Amino acid sequence: MKQQRRRIAALLLSVCLLGGTVTGCAGTGKSAASKYQWSNVAIGGGGYVTGMEYNPKEEGLVYARTDIGGLYRRQKGTDWVPLTDFLGAEEWNYIGIESMATDPVEPNRVYFAGGTYMNDSAGLFASDDYGETWTRFDVPFGCGGNQSGRGCGERMCVNPNNNKEVWFGSRDSGLWKTSDYGKNWEEVTAFPVKGNYKQEGNSIGILWVTFDPTSTDMYVGAAMTDGTCIYKSTDGGESWTALSANAKGMYPLHAAFSANGKMYLAYSDNCGPNLSPSAGAVYVYDPKADAFTDITPDLNDGRQGGFGGISVDAQNPDTVVVSTLGWWSDNGDNLYYTTDGGESWSGLFDKNGGYQMDTSKAEWLDWGRGDGQAKTGWWVADVNINPFNSDEVMYGTGATIYSTTNMTKIGTEPVNIAFDAYGLEETAVFKMLAPPSKDDSPQLYSIMGDLTGFAHEDVTQCPDDAHFMKNGKPTDLDCAFLEPNIAVYASEEKTTTLTYTKDGGNTWESVQHKPDPAAGGQVAMAADGSSFIWIPNSVSGKPYVTYDFGETWYYVEGLGFNAKITADRVNPKLFYASCDGMFYVSKDGGLNFESTGQMVAESAEPVSVFGQEGHVWLSSSTMIMYTEDAGESFENVKTLSTVDSIGFGKGKDDKSDPVIYAEGDDGTNGYGIYRSEDKGKSWTRINDDQHKFGNLNPKYITGDSNVYGRVYFCTDGRGIVMGDIAK
Repeated sequence: MKQQRRRIAALLLSVCLLGGTVTGCAGTGKSAASKYQWSNVAIGGGGYVTGMEYNPKEEGLVYARTDIGGLYRRQKGTDWVPLTDFLGAEEWNYIGIESMATDPVEPNRVYFAGGTYMNDSAGLFASDDYGETWTRFDVPFGCGGNQSGRGCGERMCVNPNNNKEVWFGSRDSGLWKTSDYGKNWEEVTAFPVKGNYKQEGNSIGILWVTFDPTSTDMYVGAAMTDGTCIYKSTDGGESWTALSANAKGMYPLHAAFSANGKMYLAYSDNCGPNLSPSAGAVYVYDPKADAFTDITPDLNDGRQGGFGGISVDAQNPDTVVVSTLGWWSDNGDNLYYTTDGGESWSGLFDKNGGYQMDTSKAEWLDWGRGDGQAKTGWWVADVNINPFNSDEVMYGTGATIYSTTNMTKIGTEPVNIAFDAYGLEETAVFKMLAPPSKDDSPQLYSIMGDLTGFAHEDVTQCPDDAHFMKNGKPTDLDCAFLEPNIAVYASEEKTTTLTYTKDGGNTWESVQHKPDPAAGGQVAMAADGSSFIWIPNSVSGKPYVTYDFGETWYYVEGLGFNAKITADRVNPKLFYASCDGMFYVSKDGGLNFESTGQMVAESAEPVSVFGQEGHVWLSSSTMIMYTEDAGESFENVKTLSTVDSIGFGKGKDDKSDPVIYAEGDDGTNGYGIYRSEDKGKSWTRINDDQHKFGNLNPKYITGDSNVYGRVYFCTDGRGIVMGDIAK
């Protein structure tokens, strides 16, 4: 059957320059006061790395994709570099990476499919300079970079016989192809199926595309409930033949060809990861014999679940590694390794194996295990043997990337598995505080999704396990700016709703006596740590204050429902609140609040200024207000047309006022990160349109109290972004 095609032209062309340093406001000609260097507060991953891909031609070149944090590149001798920071708030959906492909002929070329959720826009992106600049092509279907089956793949593949061709398998709109390095895309309507399996209501569609290295034949995997999941074309996609249903009831999540033309397949009875597979299999397909052979590892090691990733050694065609998926063992997911094409296997966990986790560069990954032996990982959907180094097997987990350093020694000595995510940061951050340093106090406190949060002793180093909070989904955080080793955070956990530290996060203790059965909510801590207010997330919204870390509690009088609170950063007796459009102050350590008679916007968020008693700023969408007399009077700042958050950092010298940072828009230079050193009379945008950092939610920004020019802000997937004045 001749191939029919429906062409889609490029709807939008955007060329984006990536790099670490910015000089001013994009497209305006206005120069920033200082050049900025952008990086991350070091955590060590923190989110799901759904796939990695080595380039087979250029040694050291490898890409990694994440479900909500964008695409990364690493080249020989470097850390991971983010490649999708040019995507901003209006394009946030593209930062969930469905699939990627590195060109095996021209290593400078790389592609990715961006789309976090299928009900939003998606795009196919192409670069010819290692991801430094990109061209985007909008497509009439969605992608599911953060949905069920996101670890399958790769759905995107460059034809090694004609690298102008790139193929992409969508979730609900069939197979697509470009024949001109991504300038135009067309649907391959000759492909007979689109996949009919759904998981959690989401279409899984086409699972992967790959080519036989010994011929021009190509293969495509699709999620079909009748088991006919693999399709072959010998004529460049003009016609297709379904292979026999060798593993009905299971889905081939990954496929990998050996240099001698055999295809190895990892199967699971669902596509993971949200639903853990309960069964799986490993097969090898011989195209010459048109036959499948079951080579499932059976080591009596208690394996459960399915299989996720599979990879063949480029130097040894009978050497294969496969990962489990959904094995929630105490150790984590297992890796199985064969050097004879699956006749026999060794596993990390079995009697012939053994391993040692090395998390010395990101100790929090031990996750409180007393033996210091971190889990090997969970949700291991992809595994890759370095084509230039058979000892290096890289795999992604729900929290980071690991790589082995001596995989060929399995069975003869413990396999060393080391943290390998330097520069790749993928956390959804809620709030940060950078109080003035004192007695070796933390540089930064933070709270975030999945990981709860950290107390960073050094923002350039991944935290140790002691300074990892661990308990619950946090909702708020505060610390004592005069005694910054004292901090408290609130979480949604009923039994560990309020957790505090008195030693800079080295130890944490949960409040045992709560005055309300609710959880979550807000906290505000007195400047010296002598008290803190808690407003639980409850219908009443009744606030409480404690002076002994929760042994006893008192009702806070004078505040209505939905008050927003903050503590003065100098005077421990002063607390502030905005409530029902009025400004309130407590002068007795949070026990009683009274209105100052000053009206503020109902949505206003109060932020206290460190080092300046009585100084409070409020932002409310289109306006900033500030007081320097504890709310007796206010000044309006209207120099930003939009303002979503404000924060304060160290001034240029000891006599200078703190620098003000804001997320907003001045009406001229576009939405971005702004800085003011004259109390908001003028603002300079310090990021540019190549550094938008995806989804800046929740809106929270702060400066560093100790480092002039340093700013931190939250992202939903790109970790804690840190900006410094370039040197």
